[in-house]
Amino acid sequence: MHHIYRSLMASMAVIALAVSCTRGTGSIPRIVTTTDVFEDGYPAEKAIDRLARLGYEGIDMGFDYWTFDGSPFASDDYLEWGRSLRKHADSVGIPYTHAHSPGDAGSDKWVKRSIEVSALLGAKYLVVHPIFRIDGKIIEDKETFLSVNASAVRKWLPLLTEKDVVMLSENILWGASADPCIIADLVKEVDSPYFGWCFDVGHAWSSGFAPDIVKRCSVVPLSLHIQDNHGNGDEHLIPGDGTIDFNLFFDSLKEVGYHGDCVLEAHHQSLEAPDPERDAILARLLDVAQEQRKELPPRR
Repeated sequence: MHHIYRSLMASMAVIALAVSCTRGTGSIPRIVTTTDVFEDGYPAEKAIDRLARLGYEGIDMGFDYWTFDGSPFASDDYLEWGRSLRKHADSVGIPYTHAHSPGDAGSDKWVKRSIEVSALLGAKYLVVHPIFRIDGKIIEDKETFLSVNASAVRKWLPLLTEKDVVMLSENILWGASADPCIIADLVKEVDSPYFGWCFDVGHAWSSGFAPDIVKRCSVVPLSLHIQDNHGNGDEHLIPGDGTIDFNLFFDSLKEVGYHGDCVLEAHHQSLEAPDPERDAILARLLDVAQEQRKELPPRR
C-alpha cells in the first residue's frame, strides 16, 4: 500500500512540475507580451485579467500608452496606481516582468516615473529608447551617440540601483540608434549591472540588419522585442506574418548565449482590431510564441 502511495505522490509531483513549467517558472523562458496590444487608456486591470485568462505568463507594461491627460500614470497618484496594479496582478497570478518608458533617456519626468512604477510592479527590466537626435537633427555619428546617451543613462543609475530596476536601451530606427551593435557598445560604455540592452529583431530587419547581427554585437542582450515585418517598415506583426528569418534569429540567440524571456512586441494586429476580435488574435500570437519558446535557451 505504501509503495502505491509513494508512486501516486511521485506522479503528482511530476504533474505539478509540468504545470509549473508551462506557466513559465523555473528555467523555461516566460511568454511575455506588451500591453500595447490594447489602445491608450484600456483599463490596466482588464488587461491583466485578459492576458492571464488567455495563458500569457508575464506582462510588459507599456507606459508609453499612459501619458494622456487624465491618465493615472500622469497624475500625482501614480505610485498608488502602481501599487494597486501589482496587487491585482498578484491576485490573478501573472507578474509584470518588463516595462517600456515613454520618450527617451533624456525624458526626465517619464523615465523617473517609469523606474518608480516598474519597481512597484515588480518589473525587473525597463526599456528606454536612446536619444537619437539633437536639436532636431538625427545623430549619425557613433561617438556622439555614445557620449550623449552614456551621459543620460548615468544620471539614472542611482535611482535604478535604489529601486533594483535594470534599464535597457533598444535598437530603434534612426541614424546610429538603428545599429544593434552600437546599442551593445553603449552598454559597454556605461558599464553598470543596472544597464543593458534589448534586441528588437523587427527594428533591426526594417533597418537592413539580418537577425544574426546579434552575433556581431559586443554584449549579449538581456531582453528581446519579438515582432515581424516585411523589411520596409516597423509593422509589429505576429511572427511568421512578415519576412524575418526566425530560424536564423533563434540560432543566433543560442550561439551568443541569450538567457532571457520570450518577450513579444507584436501588437499591431490586436491594437487595430475591434475588441471582440482581439482574443483570437492574441491566442494565435500565444500559439506562435509557445512554439518559438522551444528554440530559446533556458532562462537565468
